[in-house]
Amino acid sequence: MLKILVLSALLLSPIVSAKTLPATHFKSTQNFIQKMVKGHQFDKNELLFIFSKINLTIAKKGIKNKTKLPKKKTMTWDKYKSLFITDERIADGLQFWQDNLTTLNRAESTYNVPSEVIVAILGIETNYGNKKGEHPTLETLTKRAFGNYRRRNFYKKELESFLLMSRENAMPPLTIKGSYAGAMGYPQFIASSYRHYAVDFNQDGKIDLFSDPVDAIGSIANYFDKHQWHDFGEIARPITLSNTHSKHATRSTSKPKQNAQYWRNKGLNIDSNIHNKTKLAFIRLPQQKIDDTWLTFWNFYVLTRYNHDNRYAMAAYQLSTKIRQQFNRNNH
Repeated sequence: MLKILVLSALLLSPIVSAKTLPATHFKSTQNFIQKMVKGHQFDKNELLFIFSKINLTIAKKGIKNKTKLPKKKTMTWDKYKSLFITDERIADGLQFWQDNLTTLNRAESTYNVPSEVIVAILGIETNYGNKKGEHPTLETLTKRAFGNYRRRNFYKKELESFLLMSRENAMPPLTIKGSYAGAMGYPQFIASSYRHYAVDFNQDGKIDLFSDPVDAIGSIANYFDKHQWHDFGEIARPITLSNTHSKHATRSTSKPKQNAQYWRNKGLNIDSNIHNKTKLAFIRLPQQKIDDTWLTFWNFYVLTRYNHDNRYAMAAYQLSTKIRQQFNRNNH
């Protein structure tokens, strides 16, 4: 009877639809290695060695996974906010500011990005450098570039940037760790951002976003500056919109395109101290009861260049405001 049950279980069990092999076994990886050798003069044997340390699980051809994952529900703004804007994160942000006061002052004077904004970004991204991620970045990017993931082309480009970044900064690729999606260091830069926006802010001859808060601070400020941060410009204001005008507030990222005069002509009640030519946009943040609506300026849009989620940008803005308030209380 037991044999029959075991046999029945084997017959009913799903067919194994995947195989796990070193990344170097697959043609896609081999082609990528060849591209890096030809295009960037990498040593082929070195690349074969590091990629042989990474295993890929690839679905067999002709077998489709019909399992449908439940649709992910978007976290409401009030819940999202409660995760990042906490008394502990504000207190830790104040401490980080005080510990790095000279560097933050220099970043602010160099790039005209307020210190509190830089501090808030670090607070949200890695809790001021305390949680940088424990996932091997080369493995993460390789699996996403050549495995069964969406945006494979994006991750192939990031893998290319990662190898270049590693070589340029003399970092062994297999030792680097980051987030589950490949973001790295204090500011959680992806590899292409590391190469384009990271700066040697302490001028020691190397760029280190993994253990050097000075380079991290300067790099975040440079990132915003390169995305056209308006010097010390306003970020956002709460606004109440009538039912007629609520359609102008979107849940997606909204780039300011029309100026205040345009919106006043539409009948919106725009604060009188906002200049007619100032470009504005309106966002809606979903909540459990009533959605939160905000009037946003160009710098809010720049915050969404760091992370394209309006909730992220608003959390960064509100956290920065609270840290600044605490900083002012302690220094007056």
